Order: sequence, then C-alpha cells, then structure tokens
Amino acid sequence: MEDIYVSSLEIDPCTSTNELRIFVGTWNVAGRAPVGSLAVDLEEWLKPQDAVDIYVLGFQEIVPLKTRTVIGAEDPRKATNWNLLIGKALNESSGCPWLTPMLNPISSDSYHYVRNPGLGKRASFSAICDNTRMRGKPITQHRHHQQAVIGGSKYKLMASKKMVGVFISVWMKEELVTKYSVSNVKVSSVACGIMGYLGNKGSVSVSMSIERTSFCFIAAHLASGEKQGDEGRRNHQVSEIFKRTSFPQSAKDEHNLHPLTILG
Repeated sequence: MEDIYVSSLEIDPCTSTNELRIFVGTWNVAGRAPVGSLAVDLEEWLKPQDAVDIYVLGFQEIVPLKTRTVIGAEDPRKATNWNLLIGKALNESSGCPWLTPMLNPISSDSYHYVRNPGLGKRASFSAICDNTRMRGKPITQHRHHQQAVIGGSKYKLMASKKMVGVFISVWMKEELVTKYSVSNVKVSSVACGIMGYLGNKGSVSVSMSIERTSFCFIAAHLASGEKQGDEGRRNHQVSEIFKRTSFPQSAKDEHNLHPLTILG
C-alpha cells in the first residue's frame, strides 16, 4: 500500500500544473466475500482522507480459484458487491451520504464519461464490441448500456474490471470529475494462467486521461512459488501482460487519439 503524488504538466505556451494525490493499493483477499469482518478490514485499510483525490484498488482472488470459477462464465455480482462495499467505505467514512452509483458493474472495454444535457449531471456510457481469446476459447460480445451516476457521494466510480479473481476499481473525487477533463477511460484484461490463456493468472488494467495527461493502472496476479523456474514464469507473465494489453479505440476517438498499450 502506498501513496503516490502525481503531477501533470501541460507543455503549452501557457504552462499549467495540476497536482493529484493518488492512493494505490493491492490486496489478495483469498476468496473471501466482501461481508462481515472483511468489510471492517476494508474501511481500516482505506481510511478515507480529504487529501486523496483518486483511489486505485487492485484485488486478487475475489473468488476462490476453483475449476468452475476459472473456466466458467464470469459472475458480475462479485464485482458489483465489491464496488458497493468500496463506495460505502469511501463515502460514509467521509461523512457523505452513500447512494449506489450504478446498477451493474462497469466491465466493458470501452468506457467514457459524457455530459447528459437533459439531467445536467454526468452520465456514464459503456460499450463492448470485443473479440478476445480468454480462458482458452474465442468470446464475441456486443453490448451497449447506459448507467446514470447518481449524485450525493464524495467519490465516484470511474472504472472497474474483473477477470476471474483479479479485480481493479478506480474512484475519483466527484468535484474533480467535473473540474478536470476526464476522458478516454478504457479497460483491458489479459489472461495468462494455465495453458497461457486461463484467467486464474493475469492482469486487468485501466487507462484514462486527466487534462490530456494519460494514466495507466494495472492490477496483476502472477504465478506463485519460490521453486526453480517460478521466477521465470512470473517474468514471462509480466512480458505477456505488456505485450497483450490493448485498450480499444472507437470511431469517436479518430480525432482524439489515446494510448493503446501500457508503454504508450
């Protein structure tokens, strides 16, 4: 767990500097559900403070890594429950009323904020048009849905992504979402576990632009062990994550290019 100070610098005729304080943490919860004592542990871990502008939370093993969870269909309820618990911990501890920010977890590979002129509030839209190879077989998804972001809470869910047991959730202060130009919020996943393509190991990533400065956050779950060859397997998985992570570009991005890879 660590605090990271990030400074973004615009190289324009008039240079402006915006400082953001980002809390970055990772936690292997060993298959436990987000209830009971684990909820208390989460609140103690986060300890929300006004100085923190963005929370980037990575989790491993939010589901038990059994055969049916590794090769079966994704269960979106797990991500929803974790996001609800995180939102409650961040907002109620800060003295803000907690209102559910979503009906479904944000899990698409193309996600961005837009203005909703009818409501005068921000709404989030996400869409999938993806053909990826995960858990050993091609999956083609076509889905479009709209989610209203309900006002009243201090921290807003910017993006989240779950792949089997690895999960990332990114939250930002509500006033900063309005103040800064947050755009190109994209998510990606890379499965590189058993046979090189099962999701028991791998990564989930979030890419986003704040005031035209790009950020990339990665949560990973790598091969364990201290035997000979284990370190080599971890290094190979990291190499695969760098090579295969790709953030989608839509037709709307034609005149607003954003990085498509981690190193980008």
